[in-house]
Amino acid sequence: MLHAGHTALRYFISFITIPVTFMIAMSGFHLGFWVSLAIAALVYMTSNFIIKVYQRYKKRKQFGLTKSEYNHIEAQIQEARESLYNFNRMATRVRSISGFKHLFEMSRLSKRIISIVRANPPKFYQAEIFFYSHLPSATELTEKYAYLSKQPIKDTEMHLALQRTRDALEDLFVSLEKDLRQILAADIEELKVELDFVTRRSERSSKEES
Repeated sequence: MLHAGHTALRYFISFITIPVTFMIAMSGFHLGFWVSLAIAALVYMTSNFIIKVYQRYKKRKQFGLTKSEYNHIEAQIQEARESLYNFNRMATRVRSISGFKHLFEMSRLSKRIISIVRANPPKFYQAEIFFYSHLPSATELTEKYAYLSKQPIKDTEMHLALQRTRDALEDLFVSLEKDLRQILAADIEELKVELDFVTRRSERSSKEES
């Protein structure tokens, strides 16, 4: 759940330790070149690890999560990203243009949900079914759909199987939309409250001026 900015900052700070540690080891302790370089590399890896632990700690405290909760959500996000990668890989094998467009929209919704939860981990609990059921099911069905659509046999049974798979994917698309709305529900409600407050304040100011 640490984003690219965290990673860039961590590596930047850790990278600074290399020349500093190297010069101290060489000049201050009169150690050899390779020994100093090895110490600098060790300090770099250690500082990188410590900074990452601290960043994760700050992230947990920011959202009031326990360590086990944070680790669980992080693991679920990683699994979801892997599932989405497989989903997209399977979607590119679908020959139907309309089918591909539909799967692309499902991918877009899934990516958005993962992005929101990654930025705000507690929202995971508003979309658990997405991580545990909807996305894995969509990935599995897309794999089967891509496989069936490539088969040379196009009899009634095959067409029926493909149609059932499309119907199931359509149902999952609706579920993904509901998942996204569920995640955004609190934000939308908060926005409505803020807008109502601004409107009332504006109306009150207008009355006072008149």
